[in-house]
Amino acid sequence: MRKTLFLLLIALTGAMLSSASAQSVSVIITEKTINDFLAAMGPVKGKGQGARRIKYSWTVTSPTIDFEPGTAGFMANIKVKTKIITLTDKVKGRLKIDYDARTNKIKMQVVEAKFPVYINVFGTKVKLATLDIGKYYKPKFEFNGPEPVQKTVQVDIGGDAPINIGVTVSGREIRMEKDQLRVSVRLSYAAL
Repeated sequence: MRKTLFLLLIALTGAMLSSASAQSVSVIITEKTINDFLAAMGPVKGKGQGARRIKYSWTVTSPTIDFEPGTAGFMANIKVKTKIITLTDKVKGRLKIDYDARTNKIKMQVVEAKFPVYINVFGTKVKLATLDIGKYYKPKFEFNGPEPVQKTVQVDIGGDAPINIGVTVSGREIRMEKDQLRVSVRLSYAAL
């Protein structure tokens, strides 16, 4: 009797979770924590050779991530130097976000942060190169996802033998919100 009541309670709780909210568990990552991580990395630097064999160096500073509903952007300042000119501008890109259910990892990577480098040579605008800043931000950021640690929970309901409840995960969702990223899953329970 107790076992039946316990299983009914679990079923009702699962039904209430499903109707009230499609997701059971969420992990929230704020843009502040990502920006703090980027600040700790310090400037990202590189060198190259562009058109007319002009050598240049570049430095990216003040990188930030901006979470808005449905999108994640990347912004930074960039300084490009040649022997005769220094150029400072802003670069924008986007953040690619994936959730790997197999490893329960939330992965973020800066992509498509391209910056065309032009200089003025005797009144003529010359394109030196196009820098893709995103590929220089390594390692990729990774966080643990929202899955439970246990796949099976043993419950002692008193008097009877303990029962095992299986926990399964479904309904994964990644959602960018104002100033944060939310990764959610739905949990289902069944007696084994």
